[in-house]
Amino acid sequence: MINHRYFVASGAERYLFNIERVLGRAGHETAVFSIDYKQNEPSPWSPWFTSPIGGPEEVFFDQHRRRPASFAKTFQRLFYSAEVEQDLTRLIEDFRPDVAYLMLFMRKLSPSVLVALHKAKVPIVVRVSDYGFLCAEHHFLRDGKTCTKCLNGRLWPGVVHGCVHDSRLVSALDAAATWYHRRRGLLDLIDRFVTTNPFLTEMMVKGGFPRERLACIPTFADEETFCGQPQGTRRHLLYFGRLDPSKGLETLIDAMGLLRSRMGRAHIPPLRIVGSPQYVDYGRELVRRVRRAGLVDCIHFDGAVPAEQIPALLKDSVASIIPSLWFENLPNSYLESICAGVPVIASDLGSLSLAIEHEKDGLLFQPGDAEALASSIERLLTDRELEDRLRKEGPAKAQREYSAGRHLELLIGLFTSLTGRHAAGAGQDGLRSAKRIMSRP
Repeated sequence: MINHRYFVASGAERYLFNIERVLGRAGHETAVFSIDYKQNEPSPWSPWFTSPIGGPEEVFFDQHRRRPASFAKTFQRLFYSAEVEQDLTRLIEDFRPDVAYLMLFMRKLSPSVLVALHKAKVPIVVRVSDYGFLCAEHHFLRDGKTCTKCLNGRLWPGVVHGCVHDSRLVSALDAAATWYHRRRGLLDLIDRFVTTNPFLTEMMVKGGFPRERLACIPTFADEETFCGQPQGTRRHLLYFGRLDPSKGLETLIDAMGLLRSRMGRAHIPPLRIVGSPQYVDYGRELVRRVRRAGLVDCIHFDGAVPAEQIPALLKDSVASIIPSLWFENLPNSYLESICAGVPVIASDLGSLSLAIEHEKDGLLFQPGDAEALASSIERLLTDRELEDRLRKEGPAKAQREYSAGRHLELLIGLFTSLTGRHAAGAGQDGLRSAKRIMSRP
């Protein structure tokens, strides 16, 4: 399994650790390839990890110090890294994998991982964790609103609007790297893309990816961890996940202000915001927003908590709120909430629109509409019949559609079909294909 981080910083890593645990439980042997960051969880495979772009504590773009070596390495990882290819080749030689399962790799590891795997005749499956194969900004967001100008394979809109880190220069480099990867056909080395929901599948098709290379395997919630928990005291509302502009937290804060003015402080449970910001300034701005609104007594920032504490937080939740502004990718927060029997109130957008049946197993509201969100929360607080229905239907849906067993069956079925095909015929043709790709101008 390959991902550019081996600690939880996003939903991709939550999935990585979850599927690593489930595969191990089922008797499969796994190895991990990642970047050697100080924040990583312990792993027996860490001696094979490749070096970071900057120092071992410099994970995110804004943390990279402005040094010539960091600039050079950033450029290499954008386009192609011989170092990463060599490091992964060492792991392949030692572990001899039957299949490779990749999550996030494009900008911090580079598509050189694909060539290393293809040269070794290892089938390649990539789980699509966001919209990065279709959109330079990865979320189809511009100025806080959805934007799909790049969906048909165009690169210039992202450059013109400076969508990557609010910089036209960085956006131009990203576009150049994407053009390079397309020109060399590096993504053609991928045998299958795993999408997590039908909405993402259709977006990939619209973006030019052949449907036959896509396999829709929904993300799962580990029922051994989240299902069957006794209900708690229903003492708080809950948001858990990244603190990021794409998540719509401003809408949630504003909705809490509206609720307090309508119902009074004594009649609304406090909101717990669990998670940490990628950008410190953004986290501070959220805190200032709460203070300006006079909501310090009813909105609490808990910061990041270990994954094993999430079930307890859910047990005592009135509702789990997902106010996202982007299309989302069937988030863990949704799956874990319904598995635990906690009603979900979410933006009527993207994958969530298809996953949630309004008023049957969740509530949907117009994205960015604080008034609509406040009304949804108020309705749940005052309609016990609705709450009971959502608490019953959520776990049933999780068991039916998002169980670990179903996910594992579909995933192993995909792996098996590919390993059989490669054993039968990939051989030297696959090696020659990789050589042809790397020799293109």
